[in-house]
Amino acid sequence: MSYGKTFKQIRKGKSFTLKEAVGNTLSISQLSRFENDQSMIPVDLFHELLQNVNTTPQEFHFLIGHDFEKHLRDFFNELIVYHDANDYDNLEKMKQRLKDTVLSPYSWKQFLVYFIDALIEANQTGELVNNHALQNYLMQVDDWGEMELRLYAIFGFVFEVETTYFLMKTALKKSKLYQSIPQYMSLLYTILTNNFSTFVYHQRYDYAEETILIFEEQYSKELELLDPHLNFIFNRGILAFCQKNVTEGKQYCEQAIKFCQLFNQKKRGEIFQMRYATWRKRYNDPDFRELTIEPGLFGLFKDY
Repeated sequence: MSYGKTFKQIRKGKSFTLKEAVGNTLSISQLSRFENDQSMIPVDLFHELLQNVNTTPQEFHFLIGHDFEKHLRDFFNELIVYHDANDYDNLEKMKQRLKDTVLSPYSWKQFLVYFIDALIEANQTGELVNNHALQNYLMQVDDWGEMELRLYAIFGFVFEVETTYFLMKTALKKSKLYQSIPQYMSLLYTILTNNFSTFVYHQRYDYAEETILIFEEQYSKELELLDPHLNFIFNRGILAFCQKNVTEGKQYCEQAIKFCQLFNQKKRGEIFQMRYATWRKRYNDPDFRELTIEPGLFGLFKDY
């Protein structure tokens, strides 16, 4: 949702008329055009408008971010359905819908087009293709904010494994400014979770083990969320299977599954059960590859 429409939603939700909302800031016609995406207004006047409707900038950005979060979640939910069914025709149609809109080089829609391309390529060929446009963007940004953290959390698997490893260190370093904010900490955990899977996929078990240690040493005590801890217990089991330590692998995976049952994490427990059964059977198969991508509250799971 746009800034104007979000403001309109807030104004109506608080029962302010156009006249009451504008106060002495601007004209009713100017505000009306802004709310209907027909014009923009300067930042200083916009902050005055927020004050007129008793709304802080933080509250406004939370609401507009929540709307973006829902849009992104809906997109991935649709994508998961097609992905699980190997429905490449509808994945291509999703991509075309995005391309039919106006795409700027560094917009979320353009990056989502790259994501679908990478996913189709990985599913059809088993190969992960490096995306240089996205890589160049992340390399050139000095201070990573929410957008860069989200991009790297979701798209880390499309880079060469050495680049993914390098950018992991970059993400952790560049995001220090944001690590006191819960949603950013959640994104950092998603980055580590997805990177672990990418490193396992490429059989870089040294990087995978380092990722687990980074989580345990730097973030595990700071995260109040349950999912990160469950994931990293389970990931310890996956790493043990990769290192042919079957007894330890079973212990960690079964511990994570029991915790899911204890804390009523039914869906995650079912996913762990499915993956655990696969790893028990195929951990010694040189052709077995598993890639898991978890863009936050939802995930894509694929065996190769």
